[in-house]
Amino acid sequence: MKLEDEKIVAMCKDSAQVEIGIRHLIHKYKEKLYWQIKRIVEHHDDTEEVLQNVWIKIWQNIGGFKGESALSTWIYRITYNESISYVQGRKKQKLADWETSEPLIEAHTDEALFNHEIYDKDEVIKKIEVAIEKLPQKQKLIFHYRYNEEMPYSQIAEITGTSEGALKASFHHAVKKIEVFIKKN
Repeated sequence: MKLEDEKIVAMCKDSAQVEIGIRHLIHKYKEKLYWQIKRIVEHHDDTEEVLQNVWIKIWQNIGGFKGESALSTWIYRITYNESISYVQGRKKQKLADWETSEPLIEAHTDEALFNHEIYDKDEVIKKIEVAIEKLPQKQKLIFHYRYNEEMPYSQIAEITGTSEGALKASFHHAVKKIEVFIKKN
C-alpha cells in the first residue's frame, strides 16, 4: 500500500477525520471507479447510481480495512461487486453474456494482425474500439484491466474473484476476437 493510501486509511479510521479521509478517497479514485463501473453497466445514470452505492459501502467498511491487499484492490473489489450486483438485479438478460462467451465470428487464420496490410492508424483505432464494445462484458472488463490499466493477473483475480488461469484464457479469447473482427472488417 502506498504511503499516501496509508495516510488516507488512517484518516478514515479516525472518527475526527473520517469525512476528510473519505473526501481524499473520492478525489483520488472517483474517475477510475466511474469508468470501471461504466464498462460494466454501460449507461451514465446507472453508473452514477452504482458509484453512489460504492461510496456508501466504502464509508461503511473502511474501518474494517486491514491492509491485507492494496487499498486500490480493496476499492476495485467493492466496485466490481456492486457493479455485478447491479447488472444481476437490473439487467438479468446481460448476465448470460458474462457466463457464455460466444465468438463474435470464427477465426480462420493464425497470421499476426496487420502483418500484410498497411492500415490508417485512426481507422485501426476505431475498429479496435468497435471490436472491444462487441466483447462479452466480462472479457471487455478483463481486457480493460489488463491492457489499459496494465494490472497484473493476480490483482485482477483479487478484484473479480476469478482464477488467474481463467483470466488469462478470457484475455486471450478477447484479443483473438478483436483480431478476427479487425481482419474481417
